[in-house]
Amino acid sequence: MAFECSETELFDRSRLEEMARVAGIAPPTAPPSPEVARICEGAVFGGGVSPDDALFLAEVSGDGVPALLSAASFLAVRSHGKRLTYSKNVFVPLTRLCRNHCGYCTFKIEPGEAELLVPPGEVDEIARKGAELGCTELLFVLGDKPEAVYGQYRDMLSGLGCSTTAEYLAEVCESAIERGIFPHSNLGLATEDELRRLRRSNPSMGLMLENISPRLLKKGEAHHRCADKVPKLRMETMETAGRLRIPWTSGILVGIGETVRERVDSLFALRDMAERHGHIQEIIVQNFSPKDGIAMEQFPPPSFLEMLKTVAVARLVMGGEMNLQIPPNLNGETYSKFIPAGINDLGGVSPLTIDYVNPEAPWPALEEMKKQVGALGFELRERLPVYPEYITDEFIDPAVLEMVRARADAGGLVPEANS
Repeated sequence: MAFECSETELFDRSRLEEMARVAGIAPPTAPPSPEVARICEGAVFGGGVSPDDALFLAEVSGDGVPALLSAASFLAVRSHGKRLTYSKNVFVPLTRLCRNHCGYCTFKIEPGEAELLVPPGEVDEIARKGAELGCTELLFVLGDKPEAVYGQYRDMLSGLGCSTTAEYLAEVCESAIERGIFPHSNLGLATEDELRRLRRSNPSMGLMLENISPRLLKKGEAHHRCADKVPKLRMETMETAGRLRIPWTSGILVGIGETVRERVDSLFALRDMAERHGHIQEIIVQNFSPKDGIAMEQFPPPSFLEMLKTVAVARLVMGGEMNLQIPPNLNGETYSKFIPAGINDLGGVSPLTIDYVNPEAPWPALEEMKKQVGALGFELRERLPVYPEYITDEFIDPAVLEMVRARADAGGLVPEANS
C-alpha cells in the first residue's frame, strides 16, 4: 500500500494511482497542476493552507483529486500512523422534544408521539447493559431546551426535582458513571455553570457547529426557526468549554444548502477555536442524509466525491494532529474509502442501540470494519470517548480521570483484550 511515502514521493504516479484506486475514483491521467501541487505541498511541508487555497482544493476535479488525497493521507499517517480508532457506545436520546425546527431532522418529536424523556431508571438500565457489553461511552443526545416551549415537559422535569434539561442531564450522568461507563454529552447551547457541572462526570462532551454561516437561519434555509443554531451562540458555548478545559467534539454538516465557501469558512472557524484553546479533540465531517417526512426530503445528499474532497480539505485545514472522523453508518458502503482522505477515526459503534438521529442507517458490523481497515494495512483500535492525548489532569476532573486511566492501556486506548 502506498499510504506511507517520503517527502519526494508525494505526487509519484504510483502513489496517486493507489490513492485513486482505494478511494474508488478515476485514476490520474497526468501530474497535478502546479497550483494544486503548490497548495498541497504548502499544507504538508509549509505553513498550512489559506482559506482561498482550501476553497480552490475543495472545488478541484480530475487529476487534482488524487493529489489532494495524497497530501491529506500523508498528513494523517505522519501524525497517527496506520491506525484508525472507534468507540463502543450506547445511545441515550434523553429527550426528543426540541424548540428548534431544523429542516433535516427526524429526531424531534411532539408530545403524544413518544415518551417525553427517558426516565432515570431507564437511563440506569441502558448504562448497566452497555457496561455489561463492554461499552465505554454513554452517548447522550437531546433536543435543545424543550422546557422553553413545552409546559407538560416542564412539569415532568419538576416532578424529578429539576428545572432544566441540563440539570436533569447532569443528574443522570452522575448516576451513570457509577456503572463504569463514561457519559459523553451533546447538550446543545450551555452556560458556564452547566458545563462546569457536567465536567464532573463527563470526560468529554460535544456540540456540532454544523455551519458558521448565519445565512442558513433565513426563511427557507435549513436553520430557519432554530434559536439554538445561531453560529455565534454555538461558538460561544465552545469557547466556554475551552476555558473550562473540556475535551470537545465538533464538526460540520455537509449538504444542508451551504456553499462550498461556507463549508471552508466553518472548518477555519473550528481550526481557529482549536488553536486558541487546544480543547477540540475531534472533528466530524457528517453528510446530510435525506429522510421521508422532513422539510428537506427532496434535497439531494452530497455526492461521495464531494464528501471525499471535503474530508481531505478538512485534514489539510485542521492539520495532521487533529482527530478526523466520518460517521461509518452514514457511509456504510464507502467508509473505508475515506482513509486516503485522511480520516483516523470511525466514531461510535453500538452493540445495543440504534442511531436515533439517523435511524435508517444501521451501525456497520465491527468485524467487517476491522476486515476493511485491515485490508488497507491499517489497524482498528477501540478508544474511550476521550482521546489519549486528553487523558490528563488539565482536561479531566480528578475523580473521573482516575476512572479513565483505570480503563485505558499505556497508550490511552482500550486494552485489546477488552475490545
